Amino acid sequence: MRRLDLDAQERRFRSRLAQLAHQTWLIRGSLNERRQKCGKTNCRCAQGELHRCLYLVQSHGGRLRQIFVPRHWETRVRQAVTDYHEMQRLIEEISELEWERLRTRND
Repeated sequence: MRRLDLDAQERRFRSRLAQLAHQTWLIRGSLNERRQKCGKTNCRCAQGELHRCLYLVQSHGGRLRQIFVPRHWETRVRQAVTDYHEMQRLIEEISELEWERLRTRND
């Protein structure tokens, strides 16, 4: 099928999908923020002001795995997760359009 044969909505979906596919980072998973103590007796967390920690969590081979996200990588990782989710959404939208095309046998 040629690009010109697609409607404007599908062209937009496919164009955005191509842009995302060329991004440097795409990461499947979700971000989990935690608050915890470090264990040092003189630290502020010992008085209740817990440290904020961010983890990337994903299911892999039927098991959960997680990795700590350093603060200086947080923006990049958040964007990679967001882009991955947007890519999945666009793939579903395109799939629905293809489903409808097949259902109506409209080439």
